[in-house]
Amino acid sequence: MDTDQILEGLKDFSRDMDWIYENQDQLRKEYPNKYVAVMNLKVIDSDPNLQNLIRKLKEKGKNPGEIPIEYISEEPPRLIL
Repeated sequence: MDTDQILEGLKDFSRDMDWIYENQDQLRKEYPNKYVAVMNLKVIDSDPNLQNLIRKLKEKGKNPGEIPIEYISEEPPRLIL
């Protein structure tokens, strides 16, 4: 993998992470209390168990280390100030 491919992969990863945070409300409705894996601005898989999600991604030929995975809590986090 050359430097350009690595930089492109990092840019894609960052874009997908931003998408997760921008779409938290919708994700909470569709995937409450589940881990979601996002690629190219869409959820490619989900599971309430992280190990199961990683296994499913590997079975699909995906590298879980290159895909943003985030836990979507049913309730929004509370900030205590």
